[in-house]
Amino acid sequence: MRTDTARLDESAELRRVNAQLHELVDVDRRVLSRKQTLGYMFLDGSRSFNIDGHKDLFNDSILKISLKLQSRYQVFAGVWDIVDDFIVSAIMEKTRTRWGKFVPYIFVGGLPFAIVATLYWLLPAFFSPAHINDFGYLPKFFLFALIDMAIEFLSNIRNVSIEGYLSTITPYPSDRRRLLAVSSYFSIIYSRLPDIVVEFMLDFIKNGFVKSAANRTSDQMIRRSMMIVGPTTTILAGLVFTWYTTIAKERVHQKIERPRIRDSLRVVMTNRPILIYMISNALGSFGTGLTTNDYYRQVLNWTTFETFAGIPSFFFQPIGFANYNRLARRFSTRTLFMVGQTFAKSFYIPLFLYGILIKDKKGKYLFQNRWAMLPVTAVWEILYATLWGVRSISINEMRNECNDYLEWKYGARSEATLSAASAFITKIPARINGILQPKYKQWVGYDQTAYTEGRQQPLHAQKWIFAMATLFPAIIVLTSMIPMFWFNIDKNTRDKMYRELNERRAAVAEMIKREADAEETENA
Repeated sequence: MRTDTARLDESAELRRVNAQLHELVDVDRRVLSRKQTLGYMFLDGSRSFNIDGHKDLFNDSILKISLKLQSRYQVFAGVWDIVDDFIVSAIMEKTRTRWGKFVPYIFVGGLPFAIVATLYWLLPAFFSPAHINDFGYLPKFFLFALIDMAIEFLSNIRNVSIEGYLSTITPYPSDRRRLLAVSSYFSIIYSRLPDIVVEFMLDFIKNGFVKSAANRTSDQMIRRSMMIVGPTTTILAGLVFTWYTTIAKERVHQKIERPRIRDSLRVVMTNRPILIYMISNALGSFGTGLTTNDYYRQVLNWTTFETFAGIPSFFFQPIGFANYNRLARRFSTRTLFMVGQTFAKSFYIPLFLYGILIKDKKGKYLFQNRWAMLPVTAVWEILYATLWGVRSISINEMRNECNDYLEWKYGARSEATLSAASAFITKIPARINGILQPKYKQWVGYDQTAYTEGRQQPLHAQKWIFAMATLFPAIIVLTSMIPMFWFNIDKNTRDKMYRELNERRAAVAEMIKREADAEETENA
């Protein structure tokens, strides 16, 4: 009888130990509460809850900064952007507070950022109409440059802190993927609201649905509307950031010792997967600065074109988000990243050829015809929406895997340094773009005032706007994927890495708990 009881006790103890061991190495647990998940959804969506996609229109046609001055400013802005990246990362990497490493900086990215961004959108109110219409008025330009550089600095604090925080919010990759899936899908709708408001507003004004007063031109109405929507969105987003810091929690423990920035940089820059990821990002950062929004607005004269073309895609958007964890169990993050990045963008090539090689009955190119471009753009939107979940989650997971790879190999994390190093290597081509973008517009005969004054761009400019918004991005993204063939974290390596990391993290958590208990006992 005793033997049977002993066997039962031994069996129960064995099951308990096995369950505990399984818990330590489990990579499919949930630790995020509903409140934290919902909060992060709004935080992530608030990063893009703005009308920054219309900044070029604002600078070119409303604030009216000359293209030559914009190009020169980008040289200084590029140097400042790179310098402030390392300032931010150096400060953040050494931060240890009771709230965590990144949470205090999320707060800085809230209302302080919103106040400075609000000043940017209100710039036209600081100058007389004569000075606004003077493309070379230097006081206007210098104030614009000062505020833009302040925004850049605070924006870096915001981005580095959120990217670092995401890698510490949960130690379990599947839990993080679920969070990314729901937050990214929510962001599609939530963060698009300001853009939709501005797009309809512009179309209503341009097409005469909004009647202007006798002494108010469409140019003035567009200016006033953006001066209202811009500050409103930034302040609302800032309030969300500030609120979220009250519930934020970091769950991946950092070393108490503050790392040396030089050592962190050396570790980051000598790891193959991190270098490959950064090189791929750098190649993908090249561009012309002219987007599909410019094409829809300047050529088709229909700012809400994407919104209407994208209506069918709404039903396909959940597919990638709902199935990402299932796909991640079968494929490496690298594979999902490459497919998500290239598949839809490749369709830009046939779309470009369709628009530029065929003419309608009136002799106009199809890319100039709204109704000819609507169905093919709708097909592209469906492809893009179907893969959007895979694309958006895998981008974040690639960065998170690189952070976790550092911890796996060296026992320490360098999220802020990795973010700064990655930003550094990508911002070089991005800033080259910023310098050349105004020159591109000059070379193709872009008319800065055509849109607000109701005129069409010259045909030569229209062709280049269409090419730079479609063909060029497709070539750039395909080129950027070439280095990823040498990215060496495959599925088996990834799964092994997370099993071992969870064992280590559980041991660290247990050690911290023992030390805290011992200190409490000693104090008692």
